[in-house]
Parts: sequence; C-alpha cells; structure tokens
Amino acid sequence: MYEELIQQLHPLPNFILDWYNGHDSYSEGNVEDTIIRIIAENPPEDYAKAISANLNWSTYYHLTGIRQNILNWYPFRPDSEILEIGCGLGAITNMLCSRCSHVTAVELSQRRATAALLRCREQSNLDIIVGNLNDIPFTKKFDYITLIGVLEYQGSYTDGANPYMDFLRKIKTLLKPGGKLLIAIENQYGLKYWCGAREDHTGIPFEGLNQYSISSKKVRTFSKDALDGLIRDSGWSHTFFYYPMPDYKLPTVVYSQSQLPSDACMLDIRPYYTPDAATLIADERSLYEDIIRNQVFEFFANSFLVECCDDPQVGEVSFATLASMRLPEYQIATRFYGETVEKYAIHPSGRQHISELLKNEQKLQQQGLHVWQSRLEGEYAVSEYCKFPTWEKHLLDLYASGEISQIYAVFDSLWNEILNSSPVVPWQENILYTFGLDIVPDEEKYGPILETGYIDMIFRNAFYTEDGIYWFDQEWILENVPAKYVMYRALVQFYSTWKQAASNLLSAQELILRYNLSSCWNDFNVLDLLFAKVVIDPTQLAEHRFFETENKQIPVTNIRKILG
Repeated sequence: MYEELIQQLHPLPNFILDWYNGHDSYSEGNVEDTIIRIIAENPPEDYAKAISANLNWSTYYHLTGIRQNILNWYPFRPDSEILEIGCGLGAITNMLCSRCSHVTAVELSQRRATAALLRCREQSNLDIIVGNLNDIPFTKKFDYITLIGVLEYQGSYTDGANPYMDFLRKIKTLLKPGGKLLIAIENQYGLKYWCGAREDHTGIPFEGLNQYSISSKKVRTFSKDALDGLIRDSGWSHTFFYYPMPDYKLPTVVYSQSQLPSDACMLDIRPYYTPDAATLIADERSLYEDIIRNQVFEFFANSFLVECCDDPQVGEVSFATLASMRLPEYQIATRFYGETVEKYAIHPSGRQHISELLKNEQKLQQQGLHVWQSRLEGEYAVSEYCKFPTWEKHLLDLYASGEISQIYAVFDSLWNEILNSSPVVPWQENILYTFGLDIVPDEEKYGPILETGYIDMIFRNAFYTEDGIYWFDQEWILENVPAKYVMYRALVQFYSTWKQAASNLLSAQELILRYNLSSCWNDFNVLDLLFAKVVIDPTQLAEHRFFETENKQIPVTNIRKILG
C-alpha cells in the first residue's frame, strides 16, 4: 500500500530504510492508515476539512497546524542543519524544512515515517531515516536537535540503568560545538494532572503524581527541577525553560523563565482533555490566578520546552503568541526577541496582513493619537520592547484599590480616544445598514459614525505611560462603523476577561448605561459575530472545542462519587 502511494506521488525527500528492523514498535493502530490516506489525497490547507470528516483525537492531533506552534516562533538560523528525532507523522517536519537548510528526520515506525514522507513530498532538503536513533551511525553533526515528545519513552527504547541520561548523552555527541537541543515534554506535576486529567502516555489519572506506580508501561515524565538536573547531569551546562500553554502539543502562547504570566488571563488559553474530561475533579482554569499570585506557575505548568546548550546564549526569545486559529491569511505570530517585539505571518498568505497592521498604526498616528512605533524589516513588523504597563494593567490596579472615580475617568479617556481616532461620516453610511439585518435607520441611536473604526482599541492594546496612552496591535479596521461599537468591544473584552475582579466594584451594566449602549447592544453582538466569521477558521475552532470542556458539573459529580 505504502509503496504504491510513494510511486504515485514521487516525493522528493530521501527515504532511508538501512536501519529499519522490519518491526514498527510504536503505532496507534489502523488510524494511521486513515491519516496517510488523508495526507496523500489532500494539500495541507485542506487538512482541517478532512479532520472534520474523520474527527477523533489521533487524526486531529497529527494533522492540525497548531502542532507547529511549538517551534514556529523559534529563531532557527536559515543556514542550519536540524536532526528531528521522532518525527512521527511529520507534524512539524515541513515547518522545520522551511526554516532551515537541511533536516534529517528519524522515526522508529515505517508506517509513521511514510506519513511524514508524503506530507513533506515537496521538500528536497529532507532525509527521513527509519530506525532507532541508537542504531544509526551518523557521519555528520547538527546545529539543532529536536526531541518533541520522545524523551519520556526511552525506558522502552534505550538500554541501560539510566536510559534517559544515556539517551541524552548519545544525542550530545551529535551536536556541533555551540549546537542546541530542544526538548518538549509533559510536566509530571502539570496542573491538569492535579485536576484529574488522564496521564498523556498511560491514560491513567494521577499516574505521574503516584510516581508511575500504577501502569506497567516504561514511560515517565519529570518535574522541572528533575528535568533540569537530568539535562545538566547528561553534560549540558546551560538550560532555558519555556512554558507552552495549554501544553506543548497544541500551544497558542509560550511563556518562559524570563517572562512568566503575570495574571490569570494568559491570553485566553484553551485547555483540552483526551480522550475526554470524564475524570476531572477540579477546573484547571479557575486555579491559575492563585498559582500565579503564589509564584508557583513553573512547578504547575502543564509541559516544558527546554533549550539546552553549552553556550550561555540561550533564551533569546522570551515570549511568543500564535494566532493560528484564524484563517491562514490572518495567522500571525508575535515574539519578544531580545529588546524588540517582532510580528510576522505564520502562513505565507498572511504577509499582506502584516503590511495592513502597519498602515493602520500610521493612519491612527496621523489622527494625532500616540502609537508605539513599528517598522517593517523584511517580513517582520518590528517595534522596541515597552517596559511600561498596559492600560489594562493600570485599570485593574484602579479596580483593586477601589478608585471608582478614576475608573470612570479611564473609560471616559478611552471614549475620547475613540472619537478622535477618525473623521466622521454621515449617519446614513452606518455599516449596520449594509448587511440586510432589517435594522431601521436611526440618526440618534448609534451616535457618531467613524470613517475608520479601529476596533482593536481595547485596554490590552495600549501602554500607560507618563506621556499618555500609546496604542499598539491595531490589526483590524472597519469602515463607517459607530464609535459606540468600538467602545462596546472594549467593554466586552475587559469584562469577559476580568468579570470577577471588576464586577464587584463596578458592573458592566453601569458603563453600558453611561455610554448609552443598551439600545445598540444586540445589533453590535450581530456585527461582532459577522466580523468573527471573516477572521476565525470555523472548522479549526469547532474541532478544538470538541476536546475542550465547559461542563463545571463534571468535577462536582466525580467528587460526589469519591465521597460515596
């Protein structure tokens, strides 16, 4: 079957079977054949539709583009050579090929390696070797080695009294001087496991917390300190820890030891559970606020990405966000790289969106508003790192101190910024009248109509400085939009994120009345949904939500079962 597909598609990578022992010792079963068929029959941009037609965890996990987020922000040198150990079905191999000069991918299973071959069939800078890394006599060394979800299995695939250390020592011999090893692995004490999620490798709740004493599988993960000690004892002198959230498999934001989360928001991460949430006894999201406040996030983070090197220059990127749930042309990444912030397109079709973002900021500045300056450098929108707090952080401090008059003053300042952001147009040109929504034209109801509505004028997208408010990340504009709609979006974003912290002092309803938004609210809800459909990939979103849980009754039910 595989030979026929390979002959039909004529893939470009070298496929090397010299060290294959004829036995696929790691497999998820026949679902892998389904995935290979999807890969053979579809270009990558159509994977999401194929996933929906075959929706299960294995198909989603192996084919979703979100997998690439674990390293698509990392600053690989373009002229470098990478060894990818355990490429699986090629989830990140294509991305590595696009970033580096040459990739050598090693995979134990011929079936899984065939999937990677077909998935990367256009890549001429790729060698795929089928076999156990410990058996392969490499004739060259590498600039980078990736170990994504592989270290935990070495109890089964590496002989010796300490297979994990022996494996890491073997890998170190394959790196060039100054080369870097990148390890992604679950945290033995990740928060989701305390909440009752099944251990990723054994499927047994609380397995890691019980020191892997329940299952007979030769697999294990480590705490942060244990992993750091293992790496250093294996010969590396420097490590730098990243914390991909919600975990390394499907990350949307990556924190680091030099930039930890400062509040429970964490950019609206989306925890998920496999195969389901049936074993949960606590709500993961509700615990992060206390964990962050008590400065124990690094112990409880669900997984780690560790940069290992003998060179002290590690951790050049301190933070990254990845907007990969959008349609391809709007997918962008943001990374804090030294003293600069860089934005770039995740997908090639998104480069135009980066240009539009810069244009929006320039137009806003021309209106007399302060903008944190960005510039185009190649394909990157680059700005200097700002050490001032966001306007959102300042507003939260006012809520915490009970300064209600100053809170009103902040919202009034936002309203004035919105009114000054654009010239107005005649009320009849209101965008709401163009969608066939049966909205009766009304000169007074919607207030001023902005020629250009900067709908990202939310508190999170502004810095609070001694010289005033400086806007950034103004990605989106709508023409002929009510100024009240921009205010509506700011209120929705702030109160949906900080409802508990804010509502006890000042309810959203009081602000809705203050800015006369009540009569427009439902219309703005409709407009917001229409805008979301333009930006968000509905298929990707639906697939991810399939593995999420919003059912807060599950932990309660399970605790009652425990109590009898």
